[in-house]
Amino acid sequence: MTTTAATAFPHIDATRQDCITDEQAQFFRDNGLLVIRNVLRGAELKAMQDETLPFVQRATGEKVNDPDFFYVKHQITGKETPFRVEYIIDKTKAGKSLLGHPFILRSVEKLQGRNFIPTWDSMVFKTEGAGAAIMWHRDAGMDCVADTPIFNVDFYLDVADMSNCLWGILGSNQWTPVEAQARINALNEGGFKTDADCVPIPMQPGDVIFHNILALHGSPASQTKLRRVVYYEFRAGETERAKGPHVPEYIPLKQKVLLACLRDRAHSPYAKGEKPFVYNPTQDFAAPSLGTGEQLSTYRYPHNEYWRKS
Repeated sequence: MTTTAATAFPHIDATRQDCITDEQAQFFRDNGLLVIRNVLRGAELKAMQDETLPFVQRATGEKVNDPDFFYVKHQITGKETPFRVEYIIDKTKAGKSLLGHPFILRSVEKLQGRNFIPTWDSMVFKTEGAGAAIMWHRDAGMDCVADTPIFNVDFYLDVADMSNCLWGILGSNQWTPVEAQARINALNEGGFKTDADCVPIPMQPGDVIFHNILALHGSPASQTKLRRVVYYEFRAGETERAKGPHVPEYIPLKQKVLLACLRDRAHSPYAKGEKPFVYNPTQDFAAPSLGTGEQLSTYRYPHNEYWRKS
């Protein structure tokens, strides 16, 4: 019998609390996956849906000659299909405000401490009728991991049902590289497969998954409805400074992006009445100042321009 998300995860409703609890945070540390319902609602959800759809339409309407657009061979039809667009914060107004979401940032701070920074921001999607498989994987290896979890916040903009939802293995974030790679190889042999400890995670628009970059996860190829997920990754500043993968100069750049996005959120209509998050890193990670009325020239800092040299 397959374990379901309803029985595998604690029930968390973002309309009933303003941050994950200590118990929920410990569940995530132990298991590497956490589901939070009803994070995006109303006008904010619609804004994200409306502003990301043109990128899906463009990617499916033509082969976009842009390094931010990614394509892969569809396992069922054999045709090339788009599945990913990078730097969604820079590309959308709603994406900027979303980075300032107070429930999310309070929860990130609880898990990573005051000196966290945003790193990757992407949209991964399954197109209608030709959703690409995302084979079982870890997002990264152990090289840049310390005691504080590195994780993505996955914002669902569409329904994910049993035909196209994410699957994960609870506790796989604690496996050794050898153990993880052996399971990845077994589950991907001959195409995407699942086993008894693989948990399907159906989602509704506005729901969120936290997933540790070491947790095994993936999703099958599909021929059903459009499914978009926006991913924001966060890392503790201490870990990033000590281990990378970016050079230390990357940290204040992303802190300033976060400050600008917090300001953008404060001016958005759907943030009215919410308790805003206050970014307050320690003196050792003091954020650069953002001047009154100062506009960032970009919210996009290409990773390959900031890699540490080996």
